[in-house]
Amino acid sequence: MTKQLNIRSDEAHRLAHLIAEQTGRPVVEVVVEALREYGSKLPPVDDMTPTQRAGYEALRNLARRAVKYKHSGATSDHSYLYDEHGLPI
Repeated sequence: MTKQLNIRSDEAHRLAHLIAEQTGRPVVEVVVEALREYGSKLPPVDDMTPTQRAGYEALRNLARRAVKYKHSGATSDHSYLYDEHGLPI
């Protein structure tokens, strides 16, 4: 059975329906995507030491700064470098 979530907020209702209408997607997809995106920006909950946490945060900050240099259409797909057997061309 699918679980249900009730949110009593006029603003949440308005925003979810507005975005769904603009994108042509169901409201539930819009809400789930927004929650996933929000969750992906939160730091992971784990048992990092202060030194590990500092290193992790330094890498996240570096990634945030580097994204502005990403070329449009850039991808990590390098399949063109390999033949049909997975060997380098």
